Amino acid sequence: MQYASTHISAWQARAQRIGDATLRLLDGVAQFQYFVSCFIRHVLSLQWLRRPAVIRVLIRQLYFTGVEGLPWVLVMTLAGATAVYSVVPFARQLNDNSMIGTLVNALLVQELAPLLVSIFLLARSGVAVVTEIGHMHVRGEDMLLRSMGINVMTYLFLPRLIAFSLCGLILTVLFAASSVWLGGLMLAWTDQMPFTHFLLEVRHGASLDGALLLVAKALMYPLLCCAMLLFQGCRAGRNPNLMPVCTTRGVLWALMLMLFADVLIALLRSLL
Repeated sequence: MQYASTHISAWQARAQRIGDATLRLLDGVAQFQYFVSCFIRHVLSLQWLRRPAVIRVLIRQLYFTGVEGLPWVLVMTLAGATAVYSVVPFARQLNDNSMIGTLVNALLVQELAPLLVSIFLLARSGVAVVTEIGHMHVRGEDMLLRSMGINVMTYLFLPRLIAFSLCGLILTVLFAASSVWLGGLMLAWTDQMPFTHFLLEVRHGASLDGALLLVAKALMYPLLCCAMLLFQGCRAGRNPNLMPVCTTRGVLWALMLMLFADVLIALLRSLL
């Protein structure tokens, strides 16, 4: 009888822990959804365009995230060019050169380019952003802004989220174009396929839906990553010792959120 009661108490404690974890997860999802909805509402209001302080922060973030990150993205095109170079032998094994353009656009342009650039932005600029916002939150700078009647979303979060999205779009397009161009040069240099013939095959495999999907992913993935990082940075409270925990949690959750979004988009495309 005592063993049975002990066993039931253990199961009750385990169920309570699972329930508490589920409630915390749902509460975090609701807060993150509210955070993203506030950002979208402030962007669509266009009030931030009339505030010089916001524009200055936006320009600084664009330079830090986009201009300084451009050389690294160009180096990353070696990976994209290698993927392009591997497509041609695979298509020739199937005796169907028309698959070259389809594979390049489906694998590189629509999948690999948005994911790689978003992960790069997350690793290079995301950690700096969440650390900066977290330390502002720890020092109480956000409370000071609120006491002065300044909207924290407009002056702290909005420029960073917009910069991440714009830089993600521009760098993704540059990465995809550079990878295709460099991959074509590698094919021509190794006598696998003439450069113009390769570009024609890529052009035949391109489509308006693929271009729109590239733009949507290139804007959405960095936006979700930056929003998650800022959201986790604000959850550090006033304890600076929680900053490493919130930074790590923000990076991991941003990766998971990006992968979940990619799977969801793939499922929606298959259903439609």
